[in-house]
Amino acid sequence: QVIMSQPSPQFIDVITQAEAIYDIAKALGIHRSLIADTLFPVELVSTGLPVLIVPIRSLTAAKSMEVDHSEVLEICARFGANGIMIFTTMTVEESATVHTRMFADPIGISEDPATGSASGALGAYLVKNGVVEVGPTTEVVMEQGYEIDRPSRILVQIFSDDDVIKEIKVGGQVVMVAEGKMVY
Repeated sequence: QVIMSQPSPQFIDVITQAEAIYDIAKALGIHRSLIADTLFPVELVSTGLPVLIVPIRSLTAAKSMEVDHSEVLEICARFGANGIMIFTTMTVEESATVHTRMFADPIGISEDPATGSASGALGAYLVKNGVVEVGPTTEVVMEQGYEIDRPSRILVQIFSDDDVIKEIKVGGQVVMVAEGKMVY
């Protein structure tokens, strides 16, 4: 098991413009109502790397996206994000809190099966926006990678004090898929 600590979150921007929501939905290959009807905001959040968090109404919508990766690049450049992480509270596994997908085209990853950095940002978003029940320690289980046949589970712990997020830890079981040496 690997666990990493992340810095306190920065909530950079809430995206409210109808045209921007339309463009994000178009990049994801879905109708904008599948975002707007969630009642949660599209928000740029960072715990080290800024990610655009996009709520999606259903698991069916999350699974059936036909992502236009060139448009994802444009959206990320427009908002200063390293990727777009979508989530829905409908899950494949009953024990998961949210189902996610991460499109990190700006850093060369069309779809990531398990995204630690963005999971911390999403955990902070879920706490801030009341998507999950909050306590001094809030645990969120994220499932990701199902659509690319690499299912993963990521545990995020958010430590709060007086409604202020103090610390975030992200972890899970890992499988080595490559090994190498860096020479500089």
